[in-house]
Amino acid sequence: MTQADLTTAESADSLEPRIIPRAEHNISRRDVDPEALKVLYRLHNQGYLAYLVGGGVRDLLLGRRPKDFDVGTDAPPGQIRRLFGNSRVIGRRFRLVQVFFRGGKIIEVSTFRRTAEETDGDEVLGANNTYGTPAQDALRRDLTINALFYNIADFSVVDYVGGLKDLRAGLIRAVGDPQVRFHRDPVRVLRAVRHAARTGFTLTPETRQAVEAHAQELALCPSSRVRDELMRDLKGGAAAAWLELAHDTRVLYCLLPSLEAIYGPPDSAERVQAAGLLAKLDQALAAGQAPPEPVILAALLWPALEAVAQREEFPPGRAGRVQWSLLVRRALPELAQAVSFPKRVVERACQIGGLMGFVRYPLPDQRLPKKVRDKGYFAEACTLAGLLGHDLKALDGPGARPSKKRRRRRRRRRPHRSPAAAA
Repeated sequence: MTQADLTTAESADSLEPRIIPRAEHNISRRDVDPEALKVLYRLHNQGYLAYLVGGGVRDLLLGRRPKDFDVGTDAPPGQIRRLFGNSRVIGRRFRLVQVFFRGGKIIEVSTFRRTAEETDGDEVLGANNTYGTPAQDALRRDLTINALFYNIADFSVVDYVGGLKDLRAGLIRAVGDPQVRFHRDPVRVLRAVRHAARTGFTLTPETRQAVEAHAQELALCPSSRVRDELMRDLKGGAAAAWLELAHDTRVLYCLLPSLEAIYGPPDSAERVQAAGLLAKLDQALAAGQAPPEPVILAALLWPALEAVAQREEFPPGRAGRVQWSLLVRRALPELAQAVSFPKRVVERACQIGGLMGFVRYPLPDQRLPKKVRDKGYFAEACTLAGLLGHDLKALDGPGARPSKKRRRRRRRRRPHRSPAAAA
């Protein structure tokens, strides 16, 4: 059976999984979150199928520590809720159960489902999914490497779509016909590029063709969904690699068309600079220092801002800083307009970007005004300055000329005059 055949309920019913026993894979229960194990074992002991699913299995097979451990089962949501008193059911279109543990940890448990694409024809973003079998659940997933299951009953890996083979070959392959799957849900385009960047794997030729063919259809998806997926790309620890692959496949310019004229040319120095800034953010994330979203947005757009600034002449000193701040407030929202970033993120990116005027157009021995140092976004501005190779705090260090203090005028007190004296 070919990948293109893996799209129908009939193929799922006849699909036999490859079972990889414990001796032939590297997943150990010692590497699985203890709370996730509690959920798996309780479901299993109650007679239900209990699988670790999705990216957690992929990362464990790659020897990485998963960020999330999600569970799949044949138990319906109502029964899952009854099994776990520390849980709640969420979702209106498709219900899943969140099981809560100490420390704010959440394990999400979903009932196996089949994709609505089996019956919804050629509709983009078709109707909601319904419950199904493990095979149907595997076939509805985006990429083969994300469709692997870990069975707690016998510690085996369950593979319906050849995901383990692709994982070992370093390939990113869509489940089923990628032209159909990416048309039905264009957000899968972003996921294919994301996982290729994070793993260093190669998109298969047919998957890459589908990515390039359907990237424009991202405009048909809810803007909030596209925005959230993009921020996951930029905050995932492989933003620099993502930028280059998004450029090569033109996904970047389907998301942010305003960047094409600046980052699009093959020899774009601005794109190289942007990749370097994102690489620094990746390093900070690897060191456990998660950059704030406004800093990430400003870093992505910074070389474009500098390219826009080349059209103007900036005077030295305070006048240049004011002009720079006005340019940032005008140009940054325009560059980011195609993606519905939260207004608070765009506003904060403008604020910290505007403060870079102090390092772009400094005065000799200039000290930062106290009102600047007291801004709530000053720490984020220092982070952005550090990425750009500047030390904003140094402008407030020893040797800086103190700012002039305005002397308060003392009001002269008039002598008290009694009413009788006034008469």
